[in-house]
Amino acid sequence: MTPSLIVLQGGEDVKERTNKSLFTFIARTSRTKKVLVIPWTSKSKKKENQYGEIYREYFLNIGFEKVIFLEKDDSVTEMDNKFSAADVVYLPGGDPEILKKEIESFSIQKKLKRFKGTIIGNSAGAIVLSRGGEAGGKFYEGLGLVNIYVKVHFNFKSDQLESGKEGYVIGIPEDGWIAIQSNSR
Repeated sequence: MTPSLIVLQGGEDVKERTNKSLFTFIARTSRTKKVLVIPWTSKSKKKENQYGEIYREYFLNIGFEKVIFLEKDDSVTEMDNKFSAADVVYLPGGDPEILKKEIESFSIQKKLKRFKGTIIGNSAGAIVLSRGGEAGGKFYEGLGLVNIYVKVHFNFKSDQLESGKEGYVIGIPEDGWIAIQSNSR
């Protein structure tokens, strides 16, 4: 199996491009120069579209040649084709509960587990890719693609990591990230 990389971000401000160096590196090392965005972190289609334009501009500006969006009305074949076209998948910030529910309702978790490229989760996306995590004082269950729990938007000066959960709990600060590479998920 091709080695896979999962990047969990603590909460990049995509409008300000606060992790631009990370994305520039990922774009530069991408074979296809295509990124697939799963934008389903809000109930508001208007907000989803507004952020879609921000993601499109951001990713094109840093070196991707094409930004592909997964749409809820895509057929299974269209979804499969979009996953096959890209070697980078991006799960944005927003509401982790909504993102996880939508991914499960379209059986996207199976596609993510089989994906052989780089998967990036920002804030809500990081929680969904992990076993679960905390944001805004609330705990959310994740899909468990990586065997850790996360606390996003972590502040080293004021936050504490809870103990007692199965597995590791990792605090990821604003504009911070961790990368996990493995040959299998």
